[in-house]
Amino acid sequence: MVQDDEKPSTGPVLLESVEMVFRLLDELTAARRPLGVTELAHQLQTAKPRTYRHLASMRQLGILEQDPVSEKYLLGARLVAYGEAAGEQFDLRAIADPYLTRIRDATGQTALLAVATHDTALVVSCVESKANVCISVKPGNRVLPYCSAQGRTVLAFADAASQQRVLRRKMPRLTERTLHDPDELVQRLALIRQRLYDDADGEVTLGINALCCPIFRENDLIVGTIGIVGPSAAIPSPPPAAMLRELQSAAAEISERLHAGTYRRL
Repeated sequence: MVQDDEKPSTGPVLLESVEMVFRLLDELTAARRPLGVTELAHQLQTAKPRTYRHLASMRQLGILEQDPVSEKYLLGARLVAYGEAAGEQFDLRAIADPYLTRIRDATGQTALLAVATHDTALVVSCVESKANVCISVKPGNRVLPYCSAQGRTVLAFADAASQQRVLRRKMPRLTERTLHDPDELVQRLALIRQRLYDDADGEVTLGINALCCPIFRENDLIVGTIGIVGPSAAIPSPPPAAMLRELQSAAAEISERLHAGTYRRL
């Protein structure tokens, strides 16, 4: 018999209470500001009492803090220690840094590294183009999961529940080229899983394209993406074979170092 806070699964059981904690942390991280119970419950599409119980427990543990005036919640100081420890134990940036430089030099475009965060990606490192005027993305930018190359690539290899949450949300059209239809997004995610790359030409900003490939660890679990961003004229869609080969080679080598043979198999 499956308990109330468990989900039936063919693999290890995922506790709904644990999933809820990380969904709350994802929303607070993305917002970069305090959020209230009502707003969080709406974003997570769950009941307010359930949302409140989790927030209250996380506050008691020091994971979250609560503003005494607005009563809204924000990330707690305890997470700083967790972040520092995680960075010491596993730093994808340190592994990927020479590959970012290699990609920048080979393509002439700004190279980006992003880590997977539940259903999208967070840019954590950037090696800018040597051009006098270059296009870049600041580390700390959490990209949209439906219309960015990095976000869609992570979403393509995310669990079904995460994909469904994104598909149920509104997908604002940022430009005339933004992919915002749920059915088209489902088809695109399947294509990404097949070809192991994605691009987003003009979907966030007209005239700018981003191209990236997934990075995996053991058991074919996605940990992030590596790619480039620049003018659409310099990064055409579909990408030139040599440019794509450069990115997929780097992604495959990093994945091999993380004990994933995904590129060899696919």
